[in-house]
Amino acid sequence: MKIDTSHWVKFGSTANADFYEVEQHVLAVVPHEGCTDNAETASASVRMQLDFLRTRGRRAGIVVFLDPVLDQDASARNVYRDMPDPAFQSCFALVGGSMFGRAMGSIFLGLNPPKVPTRLFSTFDEAVAWTRAQK
Repeated sequence: MKIDTSHWVKFGSTANADFYEVEQHVLAVVPHEGCTDNAETASASVRMQLDFLRTRGRRAGIVVFLDPVLDQDASARNVYRDMPDPAFQSCFALVGGSMFGRAMGSIFLGLNPPKVPTRLFSTFDEAVAWTRAQK
C-alpha cells in the first residue's frame, strides 16, 4: 500500500518509521515497508511524537499505519500501552486495510490498549475524521 505523504510535513524518522504532521492537531506514523517493531523501535516512536508535541506545547491525535509492518512483538505493544502521555497524545487511530494489519490492530486493542482512546479503521479518511473529533 502506497501512502501519499506529499501534502504532509515530515518532522522525523526512526529506524523503522517516518513521522509527519498532517495538520496542526493530527500526526501520522508511516512505518517502513516490511519493518518489525520491538520495544526499542516502539520507544523511539513514542519519544519522537512526544518530543515534537512537547516542544510545540500542544496535543494531537496520532494516525498509525499498520499495513507496512511485518511483525510486532509483545514488548512493543507494552511500550505503546505504557509510554503515551495523554497530556499530549489525545488518541491513536490505527489504519489497517490488509487482513494482517487489521489482525495486528485487533490484537493490540484486545491485549494492550493505551491510556488514550484508540480505534481501528480501514482507511486514512475514516481515521483522520475520528482523530479530528477527539481533540
